[in-house]
Amino acid sequence: MINFFKNLADLKNDLNLNRNTGTFAWFLHRVTGLLLTFYIFMHLVVLGSEFWKGPGSFNDLMGRFEQPLFKFLEFGLIGVISFHLINGLRIILSDFLLLTRAHKKIFWIGAVIFIAVMIITSIIFFCPYCK
Repeated sequence: MINFFKNLADLKNDLNLNRNTGTFAWFLHRVTGLLLTFYIFMHLVVLGSEFWKGPGSFNDLMGRFEQPLFKFLEFGLIGVISFHLINGLRIILSDFLLLTRAHKKIFWIGAVIFIAVMIITSIIFFCPYCK
């Protein structure tokens, strides 16, 4: 447990030493990857509830997910997936197409694409007149 906190302190020191676009992108890519891993496990648990407890339990559980809180969580999930996808494409472009010198520009292009995706998503999710 002590090593865990020492590693967190080392991570904080590394982030403070290297305040640049690449470090920011690296950190967010790791965080979104962890969030997606957590989501996949929770998704499998929910889907597995049909097999463990029967279809009625699954339908009850799905009914609970119709609350407004889960609408915001779904919006956040799209944000996490979008950022992780766009940043992953940036990494592929930088590494495999030898565009490492342009990785900052590619990051900011990806950030603009991410903002556009989130604006479109918010219109679709939260516009009461669009449905």
